[in-house]
Amino acid sequence: MENKTQEEDSTIKVSSIHCIDLFNSDIHQSALLLKQACQDCGFFYVINHGITEEFKEEAFEQSKKFFALSLDEKMKVLRTEKHLCYTPVLDEILDPENQVHGDHKEGYYIGMDVSEDDP
Repeated sequence: MENKTQEEDSTIKVSSIHCIDLFNSDIHQSALLLKQACQDCGFFYVINHGITEEFKEEAFEQSKKFFALSLDEKMKVLRTEKHLCYTPVLDEILDPENQVHGDHKEGYYIGMDVSEDDP
């Protein structure tokens, strides 16, 4: 491999995508891998998560149905103060230092809606 071409030498090094195995009993290691993946490139694979293909297909089907609704219907579940539920196009600015307008995407965020003092 010492005889690399000039083109091969000028390639950009890209970080690998972490694969997080939820079957791993070392939760601390899995959490560190997840954190590192989010910091490195923002993407990761999760394996052995126990989610069936049927459940994933149903989730995608329901997602398609929701995003096909009119804006008026989607706005009925506008995001909460904890950033859960629907976020319309151009509503989010995730990089305010470099972004003038909101993101060109819409989203629906889910999570646990717990009180502020919940540990």
